[in-house]
Amino acid sequence: MRPIPLLLASVAAFLIPAPPARGAEPEPVDISRIARVEPSILVPRLTYQLKEGIAVQLSLRNPAIVPVEVSGKCLTVEALRLAMTGAETPLKGSGRLGDGKTFVLPAGGEKKIDVALSRIYRLKERGRYRVSWECGEWRTPHYDFFLTEAYDREKDRIAVVTTDLGTLELVLMPEQAPEHVRNFVELARAGFYDGVLFYRVIPGMEADTGDPTGTGTGGWEHQLAPEIDQSIRPGKGLVGGLRRESSMTSATMFFVLLDAQPGFRGLHTFFAYVRAGMEVLDALSAVEVSGPSGLAAFRPTKPVTIRKIEIRAP
Repeated sequence: MRPIPLLLASVAAFLIPAPPARGAEPEPVDISRIARVEPSILVPRLTYQLKEGIAVQLSLRNPAIVPVEVSGKCLTVEALRLAMTGAETPLKGSGRLGDGKTFVLPAGGEKKIDVALSRIYRLKERGRYRVSWECGEWRTPHYDFFLTEAYDREKDRIAVVTTDLGTLELVLMPEQAPEHVRNFVELARAGFYDGVLFYRVIPGMEADTGDPTGTGTGGWEHQLAPEIDQSIRPGKGLVGGLRRESSMTSATMFFVLLDAQPGFRGLHTFFAYVRAGMEVLDALSAVEVSGPSGLAAFRPTKPVTIRKIEIRAP
């Protein structure tokens, strides 16, 4: 009975898929069916005072179309890493993140967990801190914030800015821009500006600084509401907060006018002016810079940095 083996062979060929042809592309993987977590951390502010409570928010998002289980071990303090910049080891803390219990994150779902850093860690030193979260293959980038002493509006009136080209003495203007002044003082005291470049110098116009990446693109993570005083006439030596298309200003980046700019009136938040060191502005205006186009437009060909900023009483 020869037909029976032939029939069985035909059925087997139908049930067992043929191997892909040699050189054929493999079937693409549908990543929407792979359970995973995309974590991030929200640091609401860039600067905090030493005795102030500090809280961040851990966000766990599931972009897949299948649910994923988040183990309780991901919600222990061991999954969180907090360290001072330059320190060899992270800080030791105690406690849990949220309720510390295992939970299921539904497809397309997100869970936000408030994390009180000042409860988990003893933060006593001023300076730059870096926080991140990691659990297995899930991890966040590093996020920075700064701890500093309390701001005193009456005493914190002078900023001495030491640069590669000399020293500028700034008079701060809290009456015109109270939040910009407070923010600038706290960052300066925390050492944020130490070693930061003047990444763009437009001769006879302005010198821009305050971006830790030195590119002009890395200082927009935190922003401040505008504090524009229409009565201010933008003259040489005025210091203002940098902004983009909107009126919001970068919390870290600022510019110094190298000459009067009447067209800037009413458009920018000015929070300080140069009282001494005008020769430094002239030296800045004379530095050799790159061409006026491209991502590196008007970048000094030889780096010019802020070495330190000291805050003093008048």
